[in-house]
Amino acid sequence: MSFEVIKPGLMTTFQDGGRFGVQDQGIPVSGFMDESSAQIANSILGNAPNAPVLEMCQIGCTIKALTEFSVAFFGAHMGINLNKYAVPQGKIIVLTTGDILEIGFSKQGVYGYLAFSGIPQLEKVYESYSTYLPAQFGGFYGRTLQKGDIIRLSKHEVLKNSFSVIKPQKFNKEASLQVYQGPEWNILPDSSKQKLINTSFTVSKDINRIGYRLEGDEIELGQQKEIISSGMVKGTVQITSSGTPIIMMSDAPTSGGYIRALNLSARACDQLAQMPVGSIVKFQL
Repeated sequence: MSFEVIKPGLMTTFQDGGRFGVQDQGIPVSGFMDESSAQIANSILGNAPNAPVLEMCQIGCTIKALTEFSVAFFGAHMGINLNKYAVPQGKIIVLTTGDILEIGFSKQGVYGYLAFSGIPQLEKVYESYSTYLPAQFGGFYGRTLQKGDIIRLSKHEVLKNSFSVIKPQKFNKEASLQVYQGPEWNILPDSSKQKLINTSFTVSKDINRIGYRLEGDEIELGQQKEIISSGMVKGTVQITSSGTPIIMMSDAPTSGGYIRALNLSARACDQLAQMPVGSIVKFQL
């Protein structure tokens, strides 16, 4: 059971639920950017929630089935065509030998997920299939997919088409993100706390799987502008010494020396992952 990559898309990688237990060695968790969308894609096929999937960013990939198997797509609103005929996301799609599945540009959201009725034959790195591009390990040879790649799947079963469809999520370009107080929240002056919570920020062009930099009014820091390098997790909101918020995402480093003012909830991390450049966000304690 396998497929060939005809078009790789913009940044298509294998991701799963993440790589845990090695953060003390400086190795990030990685994993899904939008956890809920990836888990829904897996659930449609009856997979474990954190099973490996193809994560696509803004532009999806095109694959050719070399054997018969089933897939499911969920996440960003990317056009899906099977042999040139449109099919919806949120349902089981059966591919037979020679079928071409095209996943196109995103009209809403950023990240889309293609799950498989089988396990990609990839080498686990620290008990995870997730690709970590900066260090070039995990996933498919530690890189994004390329034209001509052949991906083999094991332990597969062909699941029949389902008439039921999970409706696509609605992705907004404005959102209120739920946050919790971070470890250095009380280091901030009271006026800066209020400003951070009451200000609307714009998602800058400086965004990737490591973090999202926000643009807006400068957040003034008190006498202490940095800390001894300390642990971070996905969703940590750092305030740089210049007063700019940066939100850590899936491939974030495991420690940093900026003020950790807030931390996004898991749901807020998923929301932010699907917000393109120019979107507007506010924080809600």
